Amino acid sequence: MTDGFYRAFEDKHRGSRQSIKERQRAYLPFIRPLAEIYSGVQTLDLGCGRGEWLELLVEAGFDARGVDLDDGMLAECRARGLNVQTQDALTALKSLPDASQAIVSGFQFAEHIPFEVLQAVVQEAFRVLKPAGLLILETPNPENVVVGTTNFYLDPTHEKPLPPLLIEFLPEYYGFYRVKTLRLQEPINLADARRLTIHDVLASVSPDYAVLAQKSADPAILQLVSQAFDLQYGVTLGMVSSRYEEQTDDRTNAFNAHIQRLDQRLVALEERQRLFEIKVEGRRPIGLLKRAVKKAARILVGAAHRFVDEHPVWHQRVLAVLKAVGLYKLLNRALLKIASVAHNARRSISVDEAAAVAREEALAQQPAVVQEAFKELESVTKKAEKR
Repeated sequence: MTDGFYRAFEDKHRGSRQSIKERQRAYLPFIRPLAEIYSGVQTLDLGCGRGEWLELLVEAGFDARGVDLDDGMLAECRARGLNVQTQDALTALKSLPDASQAIVSGFQFAEHIPFEVLQAVVQEAFRVLKPAGLLILETPNPENVVVGTTNFYLDPTHEKPLPPLLIEFLPEYYGFYRVKTLRLQEPINLADARRLTIHDVLASVSPDYAVLAQKSADPAILQLVSQAFDLQYGVTLGMVSSRYEEQTDDRTNAFNAHIQRLDQRLVALEERQRLFEIKVEGRRPIGLLKRAVKKAARILVGAAHRFVDEHPVWHQRVLAVLKAVGLYKLLNRALLKIASVAHNARRSISVDEAAAVAREEALAQQPAVVQEAFKELESVTKKAEKR
């Protein structure tokens, strides 16, 4: 693309030149020890673009050179006085002598070329690197679901996503001493996020990763970079999804605990309601019991009255006793009242039947113990009526 399109595209979608340079400072712990050993030695940056990494190499003390096929991108480098050339990456590597470079790098470069060409680049890099020299390949991370399914294809020059395990295997296979994967550019506040969302799982995995491969050398030299190789970098999909599942489980457990507390409160309320109903039902039979006792009393008194009337001798004796103790008048009034009630009862038999039905319905609602008591009382009453 020579009409400036790709330069404008990079400026808008990759990020500003300053922001990219700040991101690339993450690699300085790997290259600074080499600068002490190979100060002033050449490095080659493949697909150097606007030259952010070239500037960092120069600042670290290397003789940095970059190649790219887009003159619109290289214009920025030339304006800054950087050593760049319009050249194919593999051709540039093949033109170099053995063990002549301290670093061979390619930032957002590997995904732009066919895999067969990438294999050849790795082999040539191994040839031209000095002992302990570094190969750095940075590319979009398809472990990030949004990057792997959407953002990667935003760039029309991309070939296909490259999984980390594949790019790790390349330098291992072609003879490099050790290989390290750096996952980069994840959200700064992700590690401290109290609550992850599904968007975090899909989009917060490190959006870029780099494979750093080091050529074998004297152990003392390799030891200078070992500290950087021993650290862990970035966020994997497994890490984010595990945290999301843990938080989801915690929220589910908290919800279940809340439901359990509500169930306990509901059981307590139901128990209070049950006790209240027992208390209320315990009071209801009192009225029924009073009415039943009155009915039985009327029947018994009536039977006694008939007995006395049928036996004149007992009639006289009872009257004498009652008069002697002063209860004659009181009993006589009671008997007259009972007779009057009995007379009225015969006149309103239908009303009594309706009341009886109502009492039976009310009694059916009572506990079994109460029902049994009333049955016994009714039995005694019927026996008295027969007499």
